[in-house]
Amino acid sequence: MVKPHAISEVELRVTGRVSSQDRELALNKIRALCELGHEPVLDAVVKLKVRPKATLELPSIAEASLNLNGDLVRAHAAGQTIGEAIDLLDDKLGRRLRRRRKRFEDRRHDAEPENRGHTPGYVERPHDERDVVRHKTLAMRPVSLEEAADEMDQLDHDFYLYLDVDHDIDRVIYRNGDGELHVAPAVDGENLPGDTRPSIYSGPLVLNHLPLLDAERLLDHGNEPFVFFAETAKGRSQVLYRRFDGHYGLITPAI
Repeated sequence: MVKPHAISEVELRVTGRVSSQDRELALNKIRALCELGHEPVLDAVVKLKVRPKATLELPSIAEASLNLNGDLVRAHAAGQTIGEAIDLLDDKLGRRLRRRRKRFEDRRHDAEPENRGHTPGYVERPHDERDVVRHKTLAMRPVSLEEAADEMDQLDHDFYLYLDVDHDIDRVIYRNGDGELHVAPAVDGENLPGDTRPSIYSGPLVLNHLPLLDAERLLDHGNEPFVFFAETAKGRSQVLYRRFDGHYGLITPAI
């Protein structure tokens, strides 16, 4: 019988100058985290990145992705050094795994607040040099608002595009600057949940109807990390977001 935490190996991907000690530190911490789960760990990937000649405050990034019996649980963290980023990653991923285990055991949400740490910041890149370098197409199954919030937490994202099962519309749930959860577009008369997890509020965002080029311009000249838009009045919603490398990423539903 396979133990719940059994895993053959942890895949390590390194970009930049990372010492052998820091590599081993990251691997040991991820192996230890596999002990927290109640499900088989099918595979695990750790990414360590130190950006060369970075002028950013937090140039070191540590990311991890665990495949728990078919479900991905991810986290990322940034620090002044790669060792600091690894320690923050260990803390964040450990919290996420403990909450997942607690939900599995009693089907209630753990109200433990999470320290999300610092974001790495964006590489400054001239507007005319920015491109959509990643286009992800999602086969969006209908989920509830709380299920979407859980998916966003497990993926360690700051926003999540989903198909709302209760209203049959595309929506985006996201965190604002102080960590609160918001959902857009708003639905009149909706009773948003707030008793079993951090409260979710109706967000001020609206669904912009504009072509991709205009969405890029709106993202360039605004302070928001993403633009929620549809290219036509009857088109499916999309999210154009800023990547840490200064380029764009685009998320669209599968047709």
